[in-house]
Amino acid sequence: MKNMILKSLLVTSLLSTGALAYDASSVNVMATGYKTAGKVAVPTTFDKVTLSVKKNDSFKKFISSASVKIDVMSINSKMKFRDNNITSTLFKLSGFSEITANVKSVKGNNKKGVLKVEINMNNVKKVVSMPYTVTANTLKAEASIDVLDFSMNKGFKAFAAKCKAFHANKTFTDVKIAFDLPFTK
Repeated sequence: MKNMILKSLLVTSLLSTGALAYDASSVNVMATGYKTAGKVAVPTTFDKVTLSVKKNDSFKKFISSASVKIDVMSINSKMKFRDNNITSTLFKLSGFSEITANVKSVKGNNKKGVLKVEINMNNVKKVVSMPYTVTANTLKAEASIDVLDFSMNKGFKAFAAKCKAFHANKTFTDVKIAFDLPFTK
C-alpha cells in the first residue's frame, strides 16, 4: 500500500512539474516549386520563421497549439539570384511579406496522422490537410498547395515570365509545403 501511494505521489509530482510535457523551440519550413516540363524540383527554406507553441502533456493539444509566422523575404534556395527572382515577383507583386499558419486540428496519435492547417497568404485563408509522421521526436508534415488559390496570379505571371529561359518555358503553380517540428518530451 505504501509503495502504491509513493508511486502515485511520484507520478503526480512529475506531471505537475511538466517533466512529461511536450515542448518545442524551433521549426524548419520548406517549400518546393517546380520548373520545366520534367517537373524538376526547386527546394527552398525560410530563414526567418517565428514559432508559437504551448508546452502540454497531451501530444494533440501540444500540436494543436502550434502556429508560425514566416517572413517570405527570408526565402533561401541557396542561390541569391533565384531568391531575388522569387521575392521581387511572386511575393512583392502579390503585395505581402508574411505567411501565417496555425494547426486547427489533429487526427491521429504521436506516431502518424493528419493535421488541418490554416494558411493565411496574401490575405487569403485556406485550410490544408497535411499528413504527418513522427520519428525520433520530430514531427514531419507535408502537403501541396496551388499559389493561384491564394490570389497570386499577378505575381506568378511575372515570376514565370522572368524565369522563362531558366524554366524552359514551364513553371508550375503547385508548391509542396512541409515542416519539421523537433520537440522534447
